[in-house]
Amino acid sequence: MGSVLLTNAQLRKTLATVRSLGQKGVVVTVAEETRMNPSAYSKYCRYSMVYPSAKNKPLELYQWLVNILKTGKYEVLFPMDDDIMKVAIEHREELEKLCSIPLPPTESYKIAMDKGRSAELAINSLVDCPKTYFPKDISKLKELVLDINFPVVIKPRMSSGSRGIRLVERKEDFISYYLEAHMKYPYPIVQEYIGNGDRYDVCLLFDKSSQLKASFVQKEIRHYPLDMGPSTIQESVWVPELIDKAMKLMRNLQWYGVVELEFMLDTSDGKFKLLEINPRFWNSLYMALIAGVDFPWILYKLAKGNEVEETCTYKTGLKCSNILPGDILHFVFNKNRRPLKPPFLAGKKHNTYDDIISKSDPLPTLGFVLACFRYLFDINMWRFIFKR
Repeated sequence: MGSVLLTNAQLRKTLATVRSLGQKGVVVTVAEETRMNPSAYSKYCRYSMVYPSAKNKPLELYQWLVNILKTGKYEVLFPMDDDIMKVAIEHREELEKLCSIPLPPTESYKIAMDKGRSAELAINSLVDCPKTYFPKDISKLKELVLDINFPVVIKPRMSSGSRGIRLVERKEDFISYYLEAHMKYPYPIVQEYIGNGDRYDVCLLFDKSSQLKASFVQKEIRHYPLDMGPSTIQESVWVPELIDKAMKLMRNLQWYGVVELEFMLDTSDGKFKLLEINPRFWNSLYMALIAGVDFPWILYKLAKGNEVEETCTYKTGLKCSNILPGDILHFVFNKNRRPLKPPFLAGKKHNTYDDIISKSDPLPTLGFVLACFRYLFDINMWRFIFKR
């Protein structure tokens, strides 16, 4: 059937991809900075490897990829998260000679990664987004304050999982908050705060000709951190308007591969507004799989040069949870935890499935527990999880 190398084995989206491809006979190898990870323990994973840190040692990681791919054992490489995507994009000319890697064009990727350029793309594509300011001169922040209606959100151009986002409710706090953010994330953008409306994710997949081959929409039900964090439970929904909006924007990018666009419903005017573009697999990937849109399998077939039919229908009303650790954290820190819908630990009785815990593939749960012990004394990892 073929072989694939998946990076970022610690993440639940990688586990979903392992299960998707492994069930179909693909020889799956995963790689991570440690062997203690959920994906390596799946019965659908054939091999696991350890690689250097892409964040701390990107050149060593690149050389590791070259050496591994030169063995000829892997027909396809899926860079599963931002750190490896960055290395793959920067060295695509060399790496694409060694195996098939479904990567979007470099310039399109850079636009999608940059929240400022994404907002500009939305504006130019006539796709609704929160009113956005693009500070380019720190000395003019005092002038900018006069033009802004508060509250606003300071948003890093390059970050993921709500990290670095800061809500500013008072005009008096804006300059100090902005300068603090600027020290870590140069020249963040400023957007009007449109509240905590319902958030939706539009998940798309394009072939090499930028033709749409798969689409899916999910509604985010719960989050951690509670206000602006990643979702801990999602529900499959049918919102054609959102797919139309996403396609209107993506037509201006020559895209290949997967992409997720996040929208929020602005309750003040009833419009869906673009929040950001994620130019790679999203962590809640398993939600789409159980609903019937098998993004990893479709992308794998495209990477192998096969023709595929478009998948645009799926089951709605299904839910997917991330109990370990997302929904546990939501439950612990949510003061209104009693009326949760679906309830905590809902289970299949409430059409809810978990993206790690599985009776048919139980060992990834052990892999998650071992990973927790592995990082027990890693202060930077806990800051990564809890500090946004």
